[in-house]
Amino acid sequence: MPTGGEIRSLKSLMTDITSLEVPDFQRNYSWEEPQIDAFIKDMQVARDNGRSHFIGSTILMKKSNDPSDKTFYIIDGQQRFTTIFMTVAIIRDLVKSLSTQEILPNSPNGNPINVLSRTREFLFSNDETGQSRLISNNLVRRFFYEHIIRESTDANPRQPMPQRQKYSLELRKGYARIQTLIKDELSNKENDLEKLRHLKNTLEAITNSFEILKIETMTFPESFDVFMTLNSRGMALGPSDLVKSIFMKSLTEGLSEALVEQENQAIANEWKDATDNIGDGDMDQFLRHFLVSRQKDSVQAKGIFTKIGEMINEGDLDPKINARKVLDDVIQKSSIYSSLLKPLSIEDPKVSEHCNVMRQILDSYRILMMVVLDDDFNLGQHQKRELARLCEVISVRWVLTGGNAQELEDHFQTVALELRKPDYDYAKVKKLLLSKLPSDEKVSMQFNVENTRTSLIRVVLHKINILVGDTSNLISSDPSKMHVEHIAPQSPDAHWQKELYPEKSIEESTSEYLAKIENWGNKTILDKNINLSIKRKPFKEKCNGSTNSDWQGYKHSPIKITNELCYLEDWSIERINKRNKWLANCFLLIWSELSKEEEVVSFSEWSKSQNG
Repeated sequence: MPTGGEIRSLKSLMTDITSLEVPDFQRNYSWEEPQIDAFIKDMQVARDNGRSHFIGSTILMKKSNDPSDKTFYIIDGQQRFTTIFMTVAIIRDLVKSLSTQEILPNSPNGNPINVLSRTREFLFSNDETGQSRLISNNLVRRFFYEHIIRESTDANPRQPMPQRQKYSLELRKGYARIQTLIKDELSNKENDLEKLRHLKNTLEAITNSFEILKIETMTFPESFDVFMTLNSRGMALGPSDLVKSIFMKSLTEGLSEALVEQENQAIANEWKDATDNIGDGDMDQFLRHFLVSRQKDSVQAKGIFTKIGEMINEGDLDPKINARKVLDDVIQKSSIYSSLLKPLSIEDPKVSEHCNVMRQILDSYRILMMVVLDDDFNLGQHQKRELARLCEVISVRWVLTGGNAQELEDHFQTVALELRKPDYDYAKVKKLLLSKLPSDEKVSMQFNVENTRTSLIRVVLHKINILVGDTSNLISSDPSKMHVEHIAPQSPDAHWQKELYPEKSIEESTSEYLAKIENWGNKTILDKNINLSIKRKPFKEKCNGSTNSDWQGYKHSPIKITNELCYLEDWSIERINKRNKWLANCFLLIWSELSKEEEVVSFSEWSKSQNG
């Protein structure tokens, strides 16, 4: 029989736990940037507003029947716990790097606060032995402890993370992401004491303000039964279902039973208009973007119902009048949102083109574009086109440079709110939008490092190809029709490693090869059928296709940036590096405040100009 069901702060929860162990059957750490950025945002809100924040439930199973044994398996919640422990470990390491680890109390009778000790109390059940409270599954257990949890000392320093361990990839990326986001916050602090105070407040937000529902079980069958019940989607109501119900409740208040039924049917029909507009899109996401585009607060999916309720009950107007206004607005904005989900339906071809690019790489641009495309705000065609283009420029640069997704959403929200002002100044709106534009230097750096964002690569290469090629028979950027092709293949073999690293042995060149092939310069776009045929073949065979025409090569593709590779005699590190520079040059000509698309030339033309 499961027990618990109590909501506890993380600090309180840990007093009853010696260790949390991830069972070996659990998957590895898999959170990516969106989940991590949302976690960091929750942490910032809890810290900056000084309020508690419920982070969900966890199912913990006792490891033994011994009442004194406080070891638990994590049946549900291991991704969240791993992220929390990584964050606290990063805070600890940053505290250690400061000139002091203690903060004097505000009260004359209080004791100094040792922030470093507080991180250790959370991370370790036994500080002397270094026994971690969180034990990962077998595949990454040693890695997680040795490179993240264990405290580095002069006598036993922590070694750098190995970069080629397959099972730890997402863990490494997650750790780097959290570390970067916290360091970015510290960079604004004037001195070590201010940094320490900020880290203390961040730690307290996690340990004291984060609250979790603990459910305790005794057996695996019982644990899985609870897990499946909590995560069942069969009868669950989403935020949009609850929002519809609040409109029905507010708009039928005081009506007779017969009229309530009649009015509810009318509201249901209106609501269907909105859901039909969203189609295969996410209605909950639309409602969240609708709210974010019109108010300063951060809005999460679980807060949609509450926010709509607040809109209905705000001010002196009758809630029924407010409810009608809000419902009408939701339906009208759903029509605009529909065009953003299907940008090719937008009448203005320029705005359509910009929105179609953004649609392929992120979602948050819709927060701003919902307002830009709304005729209520009286923007002219030129202004709509300009804002759509600049929104695209910022979006593409932001994704390229690995910017914080939540920060970009917040920025689009700020610009949308500025545009909603009755007396908005267009020049001010434009300046505000551009204030977050990543620099040319930051952009250029990305073309010398690995990039695995397939959607972004496809968008960028497709746009460059449009500008340098014959577009009369160009295939679309649809991922099902056009693939991102690695010229030197992802999976190394002896031929290709020698092709790129002729002076090195296979063993010596493997790690360099795996990094280099993810450079921009080693990637192009290719028709799906050709790509499936050429795979890991030698360069010249990739270019020419088979001698008996069984399969085609680069030269048979209508994509100019790909078939022009056929004029090259070979493929090498030098070629990749040179193509990196060409692509960086093209990118900066296209995605800059002032477009210079007319200056974009093909790789072959650019190479000739570089050679004098």
